[in-house]
Amino acid sequence: MVKQIDISILGLGNLGTAFFEGLRLNNDVNLYLYEQNEQTRKSLLELYDVEVLPNIDTIDSGTLILCIKPQNIKDFFKSFSNKIGENTLICSPVAGLEIDTISKHVKNKIIRIMPNLLIRDNNGFIPFVKNYDGDYLNFIDVALSSLGNTEEFDEELFALITAISGSGPAWFYELSNQLVNSATRLGMIEKDATNLIKGLIKALPNLINEEDTFNELVNKVKSTKGTTEAGLNSLNNDYFDKIIFNAIQQATNRSIEISTELKNE
Repeated sequence: MVKQIDISILGLGNLGTAFFEGLRLNNDVNLYLYEQNEQTRKSLLELYDVEVLPNIDTIDSGTLILCIKPQNIKDFFKSFSNKIGENTLICSPVAGLEIDTISKHVKNKIIRIMPNLLIRDNNGFIPFVKNYDGDYLNFIDVALSSLGNTEEFDEELFALITAISGSGPAWFYELSNQLVNSATRLGMIEKDATNLIKGLIKALPNLINEEDTFNELVNKVKSTKGTTEAGLNSLNNDYFDKIIFNAIQQATNRSIEISTELKNE
């Protein structure tokens, strides 16, 4: 029988709420929630009948997940580092916040992760890196693995991982938004275009498998001199590859900038 673990989630914005929703039915986890915004606390109480406290008192054990903004990290550690027991595992999904930066404030075991909002449906991908051996408190096996697939990476890749995986849903949402916009410009009612694209997105996972590369999947859809090939040729002529590369590079660079800013504070 797996021993239950205590998990405290600090900050219940989009990501913190996704953690809560993904973990709330996990019988091996005891959740404790903290959020300063009163309206958010009221909303969660109404939706889920759960108690949400405004601030941390003390956390002597278990795991603390820091779902707070990078610009608030310094103030958080200044105010609360003495309230975190040395046996507490600190889990950080904060963009740009490196383990060495956290270690300047506390001497705890630290795991850095970069999930996306798909964890709310237990269908996420959770890259991680940690400063300890093994699976302390069974946090990876019991909690993270229940939210989706996990994989360990070198921390030097986390800026790129943040740009691709952490921000990844936004890239696909924006593509979908532009597909809807194009359809409406060409004469379709916006509601119908939206329903069409949402139906397409829901069906796509059924076409993806472990064997095919994305290039092979493209080739399965297009046919010589067909409509798909005509559209793909237009994308290539308009430097679609360069547009995507520049977007990922800019997001990666911003993650590196945040890391530097947090180091120097």
